[in-house]
This record gives sequence, structure tokens and C-alpha cells, in this order.
Amino acid sequence: MKNSILQQVKQYKGLFIAAPILMIASGLLETMIPLMTTHIVDDGIQQNNISEVLRWGGFMLIFAVSALICALIGNVYSAKASSGLAANLRDALFVRVQKFSFANLDKYGVSSLVTRQTTDVTNIQTAAQTVLTQFFKTPVAVVYSLILTIQLNGKLSLVLMIGVVIIGVLLTLIIVKSIKMYRQVYVDYDKLNQRVQENVTGIRVVKSFAREKKECDGFDESAETVRRGFVKVERLLALNNPIMMLALEFCFVGIAWIGAQFISVGDMTTGDLTGFITYAFQIMSYMAMLVLSFVQLAASFASIRRVQEILNDEPTIKDPENPVSEMNDGAIAFEHVSFRYGEGNGKNVLEDVDLTIRSGEMVGIVGATGSSKTSLINLISRLYDVKEGKVIVGGHDVREYSADALTQNIAVVLQKNVLFSGTIRENLEWGKSNATEEDFAAAARLACADGFIAEKEAGLDSVIEQGGANLSGGQRQRLCLARALIKKPAILILDDALSALDTATESKIRTSLREDMPEMTKLIITQRVGSVQEADRILVLDKGRVSGFDTHENLLKTCAVYRELCAAAEGREAAS
Repeated sequence: MKNSILQQVKQYKGLFIAAPILMIASGLLETMIPLMTTHIVDDGIQQNNISEVLRWGGFMLIFAVSALICALIGNVYSAKASSGLAANLRDALFVRVQKFSFANLDKYGVSSLVTRQTTDVTNIQTAAQTVLTQFFKTPVAVVYSLILTIQLNGKLSLVLMIGVVIIGVLLTLIIVKSIKMYRQVYVDYDKLNQRVQENVTGIRVVKSFAREKKECDGFDESAETVRRGFVKVERLLALNNPIMMLALEFCFVGIAWIGAQFISVGDMTTGDLTGFITYAFQIMSYMAMLVLSFVQLAASFASIRRVQEILNDEPTIKDPENPVSEMNDGAIAFEHVSFRYGEGNGKNVLEDVDLTIRSGEMVGIVGATGSSKTSLINLISRLYDVKEGKVIVGGHDVREYSADALTQNIAVVLQKNVLFSGTIRENLEWGKSNATEEDFAAAARLACADGFIAEKEAGLDSVIEQGGANLSGGQRQRLCLARALIKKPAILILDDALSALDTATESKIRTSLREDMPEMTKLIITQRVGSVQEADRILVLDKGRVSGFDTHENLLKTCAVYRELCAAAEGREAAS
């Protein structure tokens, strides 16, 4: 398997080999102790020979201590190996997700990816440690113990073997059923995490609409679904112990009754029966540990499948074999492009889009809600691939570029601004890691962010809280714009990214972009039709189709959809 979980063992291979070997050695040493009990009873106690008792007692002590040391070191090694595997898995998952396209991310959802990165990896870590400490040791110890019981009394060992087989069959049926049930539990767990994530990130909206009680009720319902799922599984797994105890009691009754008859006819000594009963206890205790191991593994099998699914999923968007690494200019062309989200026969959200944007143009993109404005610009930066047609940027199909070339030359500023914990300087460095003070100053000036940055005591080194919570909406938008401008892209896309600014500041930014960066292609998606009337051209979208693409004056004459948008905008202004 190309990206299997086992590949993440990496530098811990030695520990993964040494740990089970030490645990097997511990099990074999433990299985020798009951054999020595037979000698203590037959050769020591019954013969009233203290020296034999001390001699075999000494051997028992040596074997017990040796088994303890092997188990101790084996457990330490298994802990290091399993925690190392978990660390490598988290790294591999994170790296994999970073390579995913938007289509991959849409497939899983954020909450599911978070659950797989945390809860599922923890389950795998627990399972790995269980496997290393018990999964190899227990079967070997059980088999070796059964061999020794056969040597003590072959007929009596059949009773023990029957009990082991019955336990094994019943527990296997329970475990197989529980694995299927755990899969559904983790689907419900994903939904619970999704509700938590949405509520926490949108807590301001929740409070502004006084939805706390409603959201709490919804969370209680999701949590109850998860609880019922786990209870259902645990109820099934609870059958393990009664089955074990019932089989154990029948085995001991059978062994004691048959063994006593063998002793009475001289086919077995008291010491042999004592050792046999000790082996029976030992085998059953091993079986109990094996059952606990299977219970833990049952929970982890669903997690293994979910993590493996991420590791095996190939990004839908990859670099070509010989990618174009340089972008000549910011010219953009759509050649009969159609696009839909997902696979299958879903409806196209863009239909036969055919247009050309000259390098350096400032183009406004307008349309009613749901007209697929964002879908259009997503294709330019190749967040998704077209289903039909071509998107040409800088003279090349976007599928011919490397991902680095596209991200370096195309900057996108979204309406939903994302800033990261750290300083203003660190956030701006996302655009250009080796930016100079002059770069920071120029980008901040173009984005009209220089004023409020200068007012802060620490300036560029002022701390930004998580998500930019200590900044206003307009300040966040201007910092995001500065972050995009600092890398001086060939194409700048503003997806309703100036909506939190007043009209004067927005106009100043547009003027600065036009005058200071004339070679950069500027695409401005906006709901304010009036804010792009001075653009070189305006693209009008209607239900995924191009309704018009011309200057403001010409569109008023030729495009009914544009006239409706302008009339609606004028109506809103008059009402306000």
C-alpha cells in the first residue's frame, strides 16, 4: 500500500521489533513457572524435602524476576514505539491535507479531518501499544502452555482446549459485530464535532440571534446520539466477561473432577494436577487479556480505516510532469468553460463561459447571489479544475503551471478574512517571507492599513489574537489585502474583500491599485455595483452564464441584468 499506516513506523522499527520479542520472552518465562510448581509439590512437599522446595523455589524466583524485567522493558519500548507512530501519523495526515485540493476538502469536511487527526490517531496509538504488548505474547504463551498441559496429561488438556475454542469462537463473533457498530459511532462523532466547530467559530452570530438554548438543545441531541452508539457497542462488548467467567468455571469444574479421578487411579500426581490448574488459570488470564486487546482493537479498526482513507486519497489537483514555473503576465482567458462541484451528473454552476481579460485590466465582477462569481475566480487560481474547456492565464492553461507558480503570481483576498495568531509582521510575511521594511510600508500604504498600524504602540510587531479578534472588520480586511499585495502578484482577486470598508476608503484603495500597480490584473467581485463603475470593464454573471462584459456605459445600453442590478443598488441607496 503506497501510503499505509505501517509506513509511518519509520525510525521506530527497532522498537517495534524489540518490544514484541521481549514480551514473548516474558510470556515464555511465565509459562515455565507452573511446571516448577509440580516439582515443588511432588519432589519437595510430598517428600518432605526442603532442599528441593528451596531449589525449585529459587528457580521460580529467577524466572519470575526475568519475566518481570522483560515485560517492563517491553512495555517501555512499546510506549515509545506507539507514541512515535502517532506522532508520525499526525505529521503524515497534516502534510496530506495540505496537499489536498478544495474538492478533497469538500469530500471530508473540516470536523471529520480534525477528528481523524486527533481522536482516531489516539485510538491507533492505543491499539499499537496493545498489539506490541499482548498480541504477540498472548497467543505464544497460550499455545506453549497448552503444549505443557499435554505433557502433564493429554486427556485432561482436551477439556482446556475445548474451553479455549468455545471462548475464541464466541468472542470473535462479538468483536466482528462491534467493529461494524464502531464505524457508525464515528460517523456520528464527526457530526458532533462539526456542530461544536460551527458553534464556536460562529459564537457571535449565535449570541446576536439569542440562539444559545436552541444550539444547546441541538448539541444535546448530537451528544445523545453518540452516547447511544457507544452504549450499544459497550452493551455488546459487556458479554465478553460473562462468557469468559462461564467458560472458566466449566473448565475448572471439569479439570478438578477428571483430575481427581486420574490421581485416584495413579495416572496423575498431585503436583501435576496443581501445575495443570495453575496452567488453566494462566491460560484463562491470557485469554482475558486477549479479549481486552480485541475490545480496544475493535474501537481502533474504524479509526484505522478512516486514517488510511486520508493517507490513500490522492489530491484531485496535481502538478504536471514538466510544469510551467514562470507567468508571463496577468492576461486571463476562459475558453468555453463549464464547471460543477463534485462528480457525477450534478448541474453545472458555470456554463460555457467564454471571455478574455487583458493583462493590467481592472475588471469588476457583479451578479445576483448564486450567480457563481466565486466559482469563476476559483478556477483562475486552480482551486478546482474545469469540467469542460480551458482557463488560460499568462498564455498557459492553468493545469500546466506548478502550484507554487500559481500561488506566487495570483493573490486572492476573501470576504471572510483569515488572520493567524501572532504579530502583524508575521501575518504579512505569509505573502513574502523575506519582505523588507520598505515592502511592509508599501503594502500597508496601498491597503490603507498604514494609519492604524502606526497608531499601535508596537507597530508591525503588535500582537493579533486568534482570528484577528482584537481588530475591527475593516482592519482585518486591510491587513489581508496588504498580505496579498506584498508579494506583488500578476493577478489580484478581491472576492467581496472590501465590503467592511467605507466607500471613501474603498475608492482610495481602488485608485491606489490602478495608479501604483498598473501592470497587475485586478478582479473585484462586489455586491456594490457603484464601486466598480469606473473599472475598465465589468463582467455580469447570471445563473452561471456571462450576461454581459463591457464598460459601465455600454452595459447600461445592452445588458438588462446589469440595469436591474444598478436599479436595485440605487433603490437601496435611496432607502438608506
